[in-house]
Amino acid sequence: MTTKEYNDCIKQHGDDLYRFALRYTGHGAASEDAVQDVFVTLWEQRETIEAARAKGYLIRLLYRRLVDSHRHQNVELRASEALKPEQEEYEQHTDFELRDAMQHALNQLPDVQRQLVLMKDLEGYGYSEMASMTGLSEQQVAVYLFRARKTMKKLLEEYRN
Repeated sequence: MTTKEYNDCIKQHGDDLYRFALRYTGHGAASEDAVQDVFVTLWEQRETIEAARAKGYLIRLLYRRLVDSHRHQNVELRASEALKPEQEEYEQHTDFELRDAMQHALNQLPDVQRQLVLMKDLEGYGYSEMASMTGLSEQQVAVYLFRARKTMKKLLEEYRN
């Protein structure tokens, strides 16, 4: 990959990668850092990556970085939640509470299922695209999505009660 192809790659895919990371992390700074890291890695590997295959490489790399980061954050979150006192529950639910409930339900899913829900429902990727990005078969993608949605439905029903 030439320097011009690398720069074109940033222009073509930077915004899409950022949006994907933002939906996954929910934090602008963390998303920017993750995208910047994958572009640094692409630069370091530019001699071995073809420009035509750069998008797939970037998506797979970003996905792996986000999953690793999420796993690390889960460990920290569990530790901090163990120290928090129990919070009061409110009868009325606002839009913010619903968004928080959705985020909480997403966070309860296993990493692969959560990532597939984000890829399908928020980014609009097809089953074959998700399969190639994650290394799963299309059948596995369908099964994981079904299980994820079933779990989220149960968690959201529990939240209402």
